[in-house]
Amino acid sequence: MHYRLVAIDLDGTLLDSTKRIPADNLSAIEEISGAGVAVAVVSGRRFSSLRRLLAPLHPVYVAANSGAIVKESLEGAILRRRMLPLTTACEILRFAQEFPMEPVVHDGPNGEGHIILRSSARDLPSLKRYLGDRQPNADWVDDFELQRDPVQIGFTEGVDSIRAFEKALRHTLDPRCLGFATARTEYADEDFALLDVLSEEATKAKALEFLASHLGITLEETIAIGDNWNDVEMLERAGLGVVMGNASSALRAQGLATTSTNDDAGVAEAIRRYVLSSEDKKRG
Repeated sequence: MHYRLVAIDLDGTLLDSTKRIPADNLSAIEEISGAGVAVAVVSGRRFSSLRRLLAPLHPVYVAANSGAIVKESLEGAILRRRMLPLTTACEILRFAQEFPMEPVVHDGPNGEGHIILRSSARDLPSLKRYLGDRQPNADWVDDFELQRDPVQIGFTEGVDSIRAFEKALRHTLDPRCLGFATARTEYADEDFALLDVLSEEATKAKALEFLASHLGITLEETIAIGDNWNDVEMLERAGLGVVMGNASSALRAQGLATTSTNDDAGVAEAIRRYVLSSEDKKRG
């Protein structure tokens, strides 16, 4: 198969454990870009936190907030935007209060990356872990009074708590056809998990589908590389899904192709094995 689009997750995939892009990954991406293969970084992060991390890369397509906003490059035009409907967002906020679970509202239809949180949650350890060095950019409010469709609503807690919350959320709200999707990321060794609630059209798989269509590429001509549960639908939708060696054993047991860990430049290994080898055969 001649692959023409490679979609790459960021954390745990393109980045190593020091949050840098290994030189071997950069070299492999530069090589396929020079051969005319499109590259997209598809991340759960906001654009504001992607700029520094992706600075070493040549311009690539970027899907942020798990696919809610797709740009032709970090600073390029927005190609696709799918916000969480306001009525749905309000229902999710109400449900979170009853559970209870503390929300993080992501706002900004143009990729501004605003984060809104309740002041009463300022000292929650899980939120401090979630925000990290992004906390100075957070807008702390007494309560949520949303005026427009947000990008997403995020939640963070221990792995079991997030799994239970996602199950309850879907059980309660899915029958009402409110039009939302969930993306769960787990770090079992730290007992830390994230749950993003987005528009049903704002997923990594939908972003992959859009970019393939935008570029005139069939899904069979795409590769997706990822390491966590929020990548699974994208991995399954691509012509070839590749799981990182640092992914959980349960994810690596899903029957998808595998590569080395993020600290061993597994992205470069996958690119050379599946993309550059096909380019060599085509030229030969």
